[in-house]
Parts: sequence; structure tokens; C-alpha cells
Amino acid sequence: MTDHSHFHTLVELLQARANSEHSITFIYAADSRQSVSFGEMLQRARHRLAHFQSKGAIAGSYLLIHSGDNALFIEAFWACLLGGIVAVPVVTGNHHEHRLFHIAQKLNLPFLFIDESTLAKIKRFSAQSGLQEEYSALLARACFTDTVASLESEPVLVDSAPDDVAFIQFSSGSTREPQGVVLSHRNLLCNAGAIINGCEMSTDDRLLSWMPLTHDMGLIGFHLTPLLCNTSHSLISTDVFVRRPGIWLNEAQEMQASILCSPNFGYQHVLKSFNPEKQPRLDLTSVRLLFNGAEPISVSLCQEFMRAMSPFGLDADAMIPVYGLAEASLAVTFPSLQKRFSTLTLDRSCLALGETVKQLGVGGDGVQFVSVGEPVTHVQLLIKDGYGVHCKDNVTGRICIKGANVTRGYFNEPELNAQLIDKEGWLNTGDLGFIHDKQLYITGRVKDIIFVNGMNVYPHDLEELLVQRGLVERGKVAVASQAATDQASERLLVFVVHRTEIVELASLARDIAKTLTKEAGVSVHSVIAVPRIAKTSSGKVRRFHLVSEFVQGSYPGIIQTLPADVSAEWGHGAVSNLGSNTRRQLGADANKALSERVEAAGSDAKNPSISHQLLAICNLQVEGVHVGLNDNLFDLGISSLTLAQIHASIEDTWPEQVDITDLFDYPTVADLSAYINTKVEIAS
Repeated sequence: MTDHSHFHTLVELLQARANSEHSITFIYAADSRQSVSFGEMLQRARHRLAHFQSKGAIAGSYLLIHSGDNALFIEAFWACLLGGIVAVPVVTGNHHEHRLFHIAQKLNLPFLFIDESTLAKIKRFSAQSGLQEEYSALLARACFTDTVASLESEPVLVDSAPDDVAFIQFSSGSTREPQGVVLSHRNLLCNAGAIINGCEMSTDDRLLSWMPLTHDMGLIGFHLTPLLCNTSHSLISTDVFVRRPGIWLNEAQEMQASILCSPNFGYQHVLKSFNPEKQPRLDLTSVRLLFNGAEPISVSLCQEFMRAMSPFGLDADAMIPVYGLAEASLAVTFPSLQKRFSTLTLDRSCLALGETVKQLGVGGDGVQFVSVGEPVTHVQLLIKDGYGVHCKDNVTGRICIKGANVTRGYFNEPELNAQLIDKEGWLNTGDLGFIHDKQLYITGRVKDIIFVNGMNVYPHDLEELLVQRGLVERGKVAVASQAATDQASERLLVFVVHRTEIVELASLARDIAKTLTKEAGVSVHSVIAVPRIAKTSSGKVRRFHLVSEFVQGSYPGIIQTLPADVSAEWGHGAVSNLGSNTRRQLGADANKALSERVEAAGSDAKNPSISHQLLAICNLQVEGVHVGLNDNLFDLGISSLTLAQIHASIEDTWPEQVDITDLFDYPTVADLSAYINTKVEIAS
């Protein structure tokens, strides 16, 4: 284990690397790259600092780095560190303008590093959003990327201390408005050293990343860490990777990269366009580690990627699932390099906070979770229940951490800090998980959990289930929730990328509702057509954004609480676009007509008494739908909780005649009444 503690600040680190033989390579296209030595980067940062200071920035000022050019980003980042200016990376691109103004407002008149074309887009957005005053304040403090001050006077370098703020990492905003994670020099150096030890990184390694530098994996994991290790690394522009994902593998071969990284999004993005016949000479034998993190890790996707790349020399054990977050300066746990990829299959109904997980046997139809290993150096980890009590092994709880790498708190958020960091320094990460055989398994985000039909469910589990059943493509579906009016439960919403007429989504919507009801025990309120799934820069689904847009009427949805024959009669598209009062009236009129059809159908049944009793039981338990004689209960979105209540009522009426599994074999009232009639006749 290497000791990197002799560096007290990041400034000391960069200055010490000025004479290194290693460099950073910035890749803009297959035939466009720029290599910059560590020493040259130090000189560029000094020039940029002189520019910032000429605009009025001083030690303690905040500066938003809003540039998609990796070389300029790194240059501005180090300029801030040299001058004691607090760097605040902000993601670029469409749909992120609101985020920029939100962060700027929190920081109160920060400086801004930006190019003129991006600034023009910000100006247009401000005019459309009534933010002209805020735009003018930013413009007055803008430092343009194509301007570099002359060094007629030397920049003022600041002697930083280990606990000084190095930069503020604003969260991705996947579950709420972004919050600023304050990270010190000590935090960052401590964790970078732990990463080096955890993956046994050496100066012989070569690192390659396409992750945005506004993300902690990109900036900390694949720039600060290799700099501390004194090894060369290459950064592909994220936009280039998105347009041409194959460049990632080609560059790995070209530079003989040994360590790569990506969340699920990246691995899937590569697979979608990968054609092995067009790359017969691809050679990935140099790759020893593939980090996978930043979002819930898909076991099936990892396995698919490894199988696809195996013919090209990729080590079968290269995939290394990890757990980290900005609050920890990145890394929290790493698996052992001797046992990198291990999974458990669990009963999805036993994953609630405080519950003991239940393993299923080989081939069990549950949800798979992958081990993300044990805490890295300096990190302490505890699993706590809802009352703050330490959980035993195999019990799901809140993941809490503390250590020299952990943030002191969120910027200007005293209430949030008091809520998430206790008096002993334990930070509640907001993630849920459990310990099994000393290994951490992540089950999901607390804020992502949906409480529906008396159950706690995880969106990523339901999404993966739909992907595995072939109903949707990974990355084109998102599950979220909307609070019900009674606040006792939530409405389950399924967002699906769908760009044709809404009526054409009807069949898929029914299949989605049926699958989630039968296999996960939850009922779907609406299946919603969206042109794209809103995501963060690292690929995390922005669920709260999707729900907000839906509530505001931006997306059409197919309500799943109307019976199949009613939806067909009136047309799904018409139902989805009606106002709430009109929709309620439509539902009432339709149910009245349906009731008349139920009565007519019941009179023809073999045993009207049994069928009528069953209809009464079902319609008493099922809210919002009038169940017909030939309606399939699962097509109507009946949850497992409702199913259990129906079975309990049947048991009261016909004791020991029907198992709950019989409802799957006889899913309509007509079928079930005939089955019960046969059992009653035999019993008599």
C-alpha cells in the first residue's frame, strides 16, 4: 500500500509533478488530439489565473466552470486552485441552463468561465425565463475561454491549507435540485490515495475516460487520481463518445489503456452500435480494470458487455463494480481484485428498510444485486435502520459513512447538514443497502423508493424487469411516482420513449401493466409517452423532472385504471387528453354501461350465484375499475396486495377451495367461477 500523505494540498501535488514525463491527452476525434505535460498544464493554469485575477477574482471567490472543452476545463480548474478561488464545475449542454442559474443564485455573484457561443444560449434562455437581471450579473463577471491575460505581472499564488475548500461539486439533481458538496484538499488527496491502493494503480497504468469532468468519476477518478499516481491519462470529450461510442474502445487499443470506467449508460451505448465484423482487429488485452458505478449496476448488462468483448481479449474478470458518491470525494467501497464480480438473487418483496433479505436459489426469479466490495482506506461504513440503530448483516438499511475523505457538508445548507450528518460525524448517504459476507450490496436510493399497494419498490428493479421481458429497451424506460391525493400511497408512472401516435402505445401499455402486476405485485397508474428520458450528464434518470413535466401536462399518458373494453371503445388517446372532470364523468358513464353488461353476462353463467358473488368481491376490493365477467384481473393492473385481499374474501366464502395461485390459472371471474363450481360440486 503506497503512502501519498506527503502532499498536503493539490497545489503542492501539481507543482511536484511539473517535471514529470507523464501527460494528459485530450481526445476530440479519432484524428484530433492534444497531449499536454503536467508541467505545461501548470504554466497554462498560471496564465489563466492571471486572466481571472484581472477580472477581479480573488482568494475565496467562486468561479463557475461552464466549458465542455476538457483541456480548457482542466486549465481553469487548476487556475482556481493556484489562486485560492473556489472552482464550481457546472455541466454544459441543452436543458442545463436552469441549473446554471440555480447554482449562481446560491453562490451569490460568482465569476463565470465560458465561451461566447454558450453565453449566447444562456442569454436567450434568460430572456425566455425572465432572468435578464441574473444574466447581466453573470455577464459582468464572465471570463471568456478565448481570452488569456498576458503575464506582464505574475499571478498571485495562494498558500492553501489542507482543510481549505478545493472545489464544490454540485449533485446531479436526479432526485432534487442540485446541492453543493464542499470538498477540501485533504478530502480529495485522501480519497485519491485510497483509490490508488484499492485498484493497485501504478505508474505503468494508463487511464482512459469519457466521463464528463463535471462528474466526480471524471474529475477525481480519472484526472486527480492518476496525477497523484504520476501516470498518463487520456480524456475523451463526452459529446464525441455520445456521437461515436466506438472511439472509446479504439482509443483503449491505441494507447494500450489498462483502466477504463463507465456507468451502465456507457456500456449499453457501446453495445448498441458495436459490430464485431467491422472491428476484427480490436485488441483489448491491455485492459485490466473496468470500473462500473454512478448508477444502479445492471448485472445482466455487465455480463452482456463482457461476453461481447471476450473475443477481443478483454479479461473475463475485468469488470469491477464500485460504490461512491461526491460526498465521499468519490470512492466508498471497492471489491477485492481477487473476487471482483459476485452477485446475489433476492426476493424483491423482502427489501424494505429494516427487513432481512431473502436469498433465492439458482434460477430463482428475483432481483439480482452485485457486490460493490468493502470500504476503501480511511472510510468507515455502517448500515442503520430508520431510528439510527446499527443493522445486523443481511438487513437493509441506510448507508452511512465517515472518514477523512468525507465532506464537511453541503454549501450554505445548515438544515440539510443537520439532517444528514449526525453529531458523531456519520453522513447519511441517502442510499440503501445491506452487508452480506462483509460485502456491501446497494439496493437503491431512499428518495427513489416508491410506496405503492402497501409495498416498497425500487424503480430500477421494475425497469430492469421490463427490459428482461423484452418489452422496452434499456435506457428508454423510467419508473417514477406521483403522490396520490390521500398521501397514503403513490401512483406508479411508467415513462416510455414513444414518438408515434399515443394510441399506438396502448398495447404496450397493457403488457407493461400486466407484467409489473404479475411479476412485481404492483399496479401501474399511467404509461406515459415521452420523446426522451431525461438524464443527468452521467446517465442517471432525472425522475423528479419527468414527473414534474407530466404533472404540468407536457406528456400524454394512458391511464391504466379503465377496463380494456372501455379503453378500446372510447380510444386511449381520447381518454389520456381529457380534463380531469371530463375523465371522471367518462369513467362513471363507462362503468355504468359496463355494469349492465356484467349483469347480462352473469345471467348466462353456469352458476350465476358464484359468478355474482365473485364479481361483488372483486369490485369491492378493486378501486377505480368495474370488473367484468371476462376481464383478466392482471390486465386491469391488480396489485399483489389487492389480489391477496380478493383471495381472503374468497376464502371466507368458500373455505379451502381456492389457493391464491389458482387466481393466476383462472384470471377471469368466468374462469374462476367455473373452477369453484367444480370444486363445490366435488365437495358436495
